[in-house]
Amino acid sequence: MARHGVIETRSTGVHRVLAAAIVIAAVASAWSGLAPRPAAALPVADTGVLRPVFARLLGHPSVLRIDAVPDLYRGGYARISVYAENASVDRIRIDQTWIRLTGASLDPSKLRHGALRVLSLRGSAVYTRVSRANVEDYLDRLGLAKHIKVTGAGQSIIVQGTVSRQGVDLPLRLQGVFAVKDTPELFFHIERITVNSMPVPTLQIDQLERRFNPVLDFRKWPVQFPIRVFRATADGFVLSSLTDATSLCDGCGSTAPRGL
Repeated sequence: MARHGVIETRSTGVHRVLAAAIVIAAVASAWSGLAPRPAAALPVADTGVLRPVFARLLGHPSVLRIDAVPDLYRGGYARISVYAENASVDRIRIDQTWIRLTGASLDPSKLRHGALRVLSLRGSAVYTRVSRANVEDYLDRLGLAKHIKVTGAGQSIIVQGTVSRQGVDLPLRLQGVFAVKDTPELFFHIERITVNSMPVPTLQIDQLERRFNPVLDFRKWPVQFPIRVFRATADGFVLSSLTDATSLCDGCGSTAPRGL
């Protein structure tokens, strides 16, 4: 009987161990279904979809670099930083462009189709550098004059070139100023034009301004950057939505200006 009792005790112990193992396995299985999934499994935004969108917006620049930090929901980005060289916006060739978007919520369905629709945005900034040669090329394509040369100081510029009158090239001199108004548009106002030292009538100047204003228009963009600064530099012009004058970095190369 004693031996039989020992056998019964061991058998009962084994059953209890097996039962405990089954309970632990069941609890572990249930917990694994309730526990948070790893971050990699969460539906996050894809940075790859941004490249074709910004390439089209910037006129397919020769250099395009995008650094993005996705947020933890589809179409969400904590930060998007864009750098481009030789972009084309409103027929103006832009040597360097920096764009920053923070706290951006983008429409995922539009992104999948190569379009950018901003649902909400915490902050944005744009900074561009345009060489004097590209400004001259833009004015030449407008048909304003031939053999154009541009000089500038601050927001004012002087354009010199030639216009043909009855087969004769006559010297043209234009003086004007770029106007920024904390809006998404950049305007150029002509103060005076002379052809062969003779002033051009105001009516003709007004008609000419209407041909090319606004010079730059971000109202058509998904992000309507306000233009707050425009000024001449040693070799061209700087346009920015940044108000801090220290951010206007003439020698920053491909490094982002301060504030971006």
